[in-house]
Amino acid sequence: MQLPALIHLLESARAIGRCDRIIVFGSSALLASFPELGDAGRPLELSYDADLFVEPCDPQLAAVLHEALGDGSLFAQRSGYHADVLRPEILADLPPGWERRLVPLPGIPNASALSPADLVILKLQAGRAKDLDLCRHLFQERLLAPDKVKPLLDSTPLPENEIVAVYERWKSVTSQA
Repeated sequence: MQLPALIHLLESARAIGRCDRIIVFGSSALLASFPELGDAGRPLELSYDADLFVEPCDPQLAAVLHEALGDGSLFAQRSGYHADVLRPEILADLPPGWERRLVPLPGIPNASALSPADLVILKLQAGRAKDLDLCRHLFQERLLAPDKVKPLLDSTPLPENEIVAVYERWKSVTSQA
């Protein structure tokens, strides 16, 4: 996905949902900080979705947005990309102070993206190979410095049964940075 596609998706969500605020989560959030990651041959070139958290959000609005902009919608068929609407539970997995680090999206009032550092924390928790590859890329390309992310990871409340796994993933993505 490229930044203009993300902006189009946000404009559409804003028009349909009349949202007070939209926050981009997931890999597409990186486009607000590093738009070049959507270029040909870059990690987000083949990303066709954006995870959106809209406020206010209720089950009805989430259903409307999914029907209008979600996977399989006419919008997705026509544009080649779609939105996944997130539930408020996603906020529990974020490091303290994440809202202060949001990155504004150009030209879209009250729309922002999760900071790259906060996104890495979520990707480490998810632990999928593609997520870890993306984190590794961010560190290897020096788009993020491990010493800026580690304090956020240390302050993030993690379920007890996930702590060891998340820190093992951290070691694996930063070992060559």
